[in-house]
Amino acid sequence: MLILFGTANDLVFLSFSNEDTGKNFSDHLNSALTYAGLRTFRNDDGVRRGENTGSETRKAIQESKISVIVFSKDYASSTRCLDELVMIMDARRATGRIVLPIFYHLDPSEVWSQEGRYFEAFSAHDKIFQGEMGRVEEWRAALREAADVAGMVLQDRYITFLLCFLLILVHHIPSLFSLE
Repeated sequence: MLILFGTANDLVFLSFSNEDTGKNFSDHLNSALTYAGLRTFRNDDGVRRGENTGSETRKAIQESKISVIVFSKDYASSTRCLDELVMIMDARRATGRIVLPIFYHLDPSEVWSQEGRYFEAFSAHDKIFQGEMGRVEEWRAALREAADVAGMVLQDRYITFLLCFLLILVHHIPSLFSLE
């Protein structure tokens, strides 16, 4: 099930690992955006196995003016996150959608070069998806492309800064958002 928050006509798509940040940072981020009057799309962790949310996710990404990707230590372990990332980067190339990567307790180089936990995740993906290596390569390319986009590297002390930054962004860039 795709969850929709807020009431404004301006949409923000949030991509994050529910395991890592879903009950803390990403919830706070979602609350700040909603408080600013924006609707946010995010996949709820209540999605049942086998349920096809791909078309809903694709539609949400295409309708969103901005996608915020919260890269965290286990983001690359989630095939749902990686599939979302491919869709986000496809939309960016096709329509110029804005992408804001956030590297949460993670160095962007780890995402770009798929080192550390990302290396471990892809070692597992390489085994599980042997017959779908094209899909795995799409994930790898999308990670490199997203890591090349200017973003924010956050440790705990910067979380408040990010939330303030997002509120300023919403209020000072009216061409992105037309809040009523």
